[in-house]
Amino acid sequence: MTLAFLLLAMVLVLAGHAFRLLRWEQFVRIYERPQRGIMLRGLAGGYAINTVLPLHLGDVFRAVFVGRRMKSGIGFALATVIMDRFLDVWFVAVGFGVFALMGVGGAAAHAAARYYLLFAVLLAVALVVVVALRDGIKRICLAVCGLFNETLKLDGMVFCWSLINTFKDLRRINLLRLAANTVLMWAAYLGSYAALAAAMTSAGRPMDLVEVFSLLFGQTAGDLRVFLPGGVLDGAPAAAYGVLLGWFLVPLAVMWLATLLPAQVRGVVNQATAAAPAGESYLNLLPQADPQDRAAFLSQYFGLQNKAWVDRFLQMNQDITILQDYSAGSNATTMLCMDKNRTFYRKYAFGADGEKLAEQLHWLRAQQDRLPLCEILRTGEEAGCCWYDMTYDPQAVGMFRYLHSNPVEKSAAVLHQVLDTLEEKLYRPTAVAADPEKIEQYIAKKVDGNLQKLHEARTLHELMAAPTLWINGKEYKNLNQLGWLFAHERLRELFAADPVGTIHGDLTIENIICRTDDKGWYLIDPNTGNLHESPFLDYGKLLQSLHGGYEFMMMTPRVTVQGNHIDFALTRSAAYDALFADLMANLERRYPDQVDSILMHEVVHWLRLMPYKLSRDRKRAPMFYAGLVMVANDAADHARR
Repeated sequence: MTLAFLLLAMVLVLAGHAFRLLRWEQFVRIYERPQRGIMLRGLAGGYAINTVLPLHLGDVFRAVFVGRRMKSGIGFALATVIMDRFLDVWFVAVGFGVFALMGVGGAAAHAAARYYLLFAVLLAVALVVVVALRDGIKRICLAVCGLFNETLKLDGMVFCWSLINTFKDLRRINLLRLAANTVLMWAAYLGSYAALAAAMTSAGRPMDLVEVFSLLFGQTAGDLRVFLPGGVLDGAPAAAYGVLLGWFLVPLAVMWLATLLPAQVRGVVNQATAAAPAGESYLNLLPQADPQDRAAFLSQYFGLQNKAWVDRFLQMNQDITILQDYSAGSNATTMLCMDKNRTFYRKYAFGADGEKLAEQLHWLRAQQDRLPLCEILRTGEEAGCCWYDMTYDPQAVGMFRYLHSNPVEKSAAVLHQVLDTLEEKLYRPTAVAADPEKIEQYIAKKVDGNLQKLHEARTLHELMAAPTLWINGKEYKNLNQLGWLFAHERLRELFAADPVGTIHGDLTIENIICRTDDKGWYLIDPNTGNLHESPFLDYGKLLQSLHGGYEFMMMTPRVTVQGNHIDFALTRSAAYDALFADLMANLERRYPDQVDSILMHEVVHWLRLMPYKLSRDRKRAPMFYAGLVMVANDAADHARR
């Protein structure tokens, strides 16, 4: 009889462990496909350690063992284990409460009932407090994690983030299935405990269900202390020791050996219990793949910075992985992403910037039959938010990279094609007469308005007051000595003769995408709302790249300012110089009498850039002001010829 009861107890406890595994994987499945073999080994190892050591240290092993092999990491695995044990506390509290009400188990059962009920109440109160004071607790989490180095800080924030989301995402779990797994798990466990009590009694150490329950969850905690002198088994027959030891260890060995079954057998079991149903998709715990991007996002989240942005960001990107941030000089964010089907670029913005991006998206749709443009895969527009996905092609690179990895002649040929196509397909078919009112608005907003912002900028106050600037050892007239360049009468006369029509609006080198297999090119990232929509603005953008060296400035990390001296490592490539010379020759040929206007539009582009740099890149703003001064001097020199 002893062996029969023991075998029944072991079969039932294995059934309980199986339902625990099914319940545990419900928390995991939200974010990734459960790896049952790994989880089963972790569960077996955790129970084995709990048998030897107190304080449920085996649960820590379970989290670390499984988490190191999961996409979401140890912090997430630990959060799911905590959730698993959190649910157990309530059942054990109820169990001891029932025993106490029934008057069985004596003082030990009553003490355990008081302990677990108090523990359960404290957990409930803690949940209420965490929800009520969640903002303050987030700040505390950030402060505590900030005490450690960057690696440990990130690990700590990921764990806190995982714990928050594991509780929050209970709504994503099939609660009926969760309840069923929990009920079946505890029914199997209680049956096992009853069979174990019968086996122990048959082996010479009388026990009942409540005593086994107290042995496992009471003060003795079910670890190695039960076998030591003074423990529950002190003075019991050797057979009783063997029964309890076998009940502890044999199921764990079976669990471990089950992971070594042939793949076909494990596959049938997994399919039968729907471990990974066909078409199942998973959210990302964090969409960012790069640790630095993760750290920056979590610092924003726990620091309560721009909560609305964080919520929208997660809602938009929870089902993708962000590989790299390619954002440049605008308020929109561009990221290289992937989902289970493909790799692609996603561009998004919120608020007023989202409305601006929506205008860009509408422009792309409107001009898709006229021009070679990026392929739009998916889009989304709602109040305060706009996003769209673009095709990623490893053969397609920005012209900056193309120019510096191919002969200049090839880049010049592509640029000629771009300008010819824009002229024939966009500028001429949409040409209209220049609007004097819009020219006035353009001068007032883009020229006068940005000049005023420069004068108000404390960062540039001393620089702007100097009559000349020494930039990298060369002297230039400052803007206050070039007032005639910005005179309204001069600008009206220049711009009145400009051609006007639909334009790209942001025709920088990086927004021309070239194919390395020489199968063409296409344009990305148009900019609308330029008021005075002249093709000369597009040419001015090209000059901002090739003449002003904007892309190289973006790669320059530091600038020093002393008095009226601005120094930075200004880099220019021979390829840039050659393509700039080719572009100028092209413009001189196309518009022999209007190059001054084109150069002035480049100056205006630098003016429009400055407020953004002053607000977002204040330390490097003097370098971009130097770029403005240099192109303004060149425009002035050209106008005097």
